[in-house]
Amino acid sequence: MVVSIARLALSPYMTGAALLILRYGPDSVREELTRFLGNNLHLLSTSLKWLLALGLTSKVNSLLSRWAENKWIWKNGKTAWRWENEVAVITGGSNGIGAHVVRRLVSRGVKVAVLDIQPLSKDLEDSKNIHYYKCDIASREAVQQAAEAIRSDLGNPTILINNAGMGTPGTILDQSSKDLRTIFDVNLISHFYTVQEFLPSMLAQRKGHIISVASLASFAAAAGMVNYACTKAGVLAFHEGLNQELKHRFQCPEIKTTVVHPGWTRTNLTAPLEGNIKKAGIVMLDSEVVADGIVGQIFKGESAQIILPENMKNATGLRGWPTWLQELLRDKSKDITVLTQ
Repeated sequence: MVVSIARLALSPYMTGAALLILRYGPDSVREELTRFLGNNLHLLSTSLKWLLALGLTSKVNSLLSRWAENKWIWKNGKTAWRWENEVAVITGGSNGIGAHVVRRLVSRGVKVAVLDIQPLSKDLEDSKNIHYYKCDIASREAVQQAAEAIRSDLGNPTILINNAGMGTPGTILDQSSKDLRTIFDVNLISHFYTVQEFLPSMLAQRKGHIISVASLASFAAAAGMVNYACTKAGVLAFHEGLNQELKHRFQCPEIKTTVVHPGWTRTNLTAPLEGNIKKAGIVMLDSEVVADGIVGQIFKGESAQIILPENMKNATGLRGWPTWLQELLRDKSKDITVLTQ
């Protein structure tokens, strides 16, 4: 409710319309407002002017960000996509967020290759447009073999969704070398392997969309999940660097890149922590909401940085906040990864 009110207050359409009514509306309406508000009418007018200015500034800022995210190209690429002819690859697509993404893609005719070590959800097994490849994405060789099979079976993918992720709650002192290697391999290094396999054909076609699933942990590390936050900060850096290389090394700004930062989301990964998350006053996302954000951006045919939930979009500026305010925010999550027997 609060978010909706704030959104309306900063909408230049709403504030602009209100100002027009105050100044040029029917005399009967203006007289009634003057009678009702009295001396507060001038204050209302001034407030609306400020809100209009803020709303217009926000709109311009969003427009410039959207332009920059699409490598300074105004025209979107929707006309270049024929969904029934496209092939998408998704890591971690057997369940959770990934499975919801798969369902939405195939509903539009997209052929989907799922890379996962877990078997497909039962309802995905019978779809002729879903192709499962058992693959440990932490292994470069396994990714190479799966990529060769996908190209042979389906052709060259034009959509790559690096969705697979894992987490192992514990302090820095709890992490073994094996644990660290595994989480970094799955959450971050695998992005290099998949892009190395599928980007060359996208460059040849001058067409593609690479989606990197990061996290709000990209911007803030909490106690007990430092390893996870490090990998997700790395995913954001990977996305930003990939965007730069597409523009300045490969001269191929036509390829779209999107990074998605979900907050705490209901998945098998977060199930043991759900009680603590609620105690911290955090509203959890449903995995379908995250899937809608990912798939919606693919079908929009544009690059983006997506923050979920939307009311957390200012998280991207967290590093610019005063240190004391950053610490208060991080402190809010101090007990989330404390598991009790």
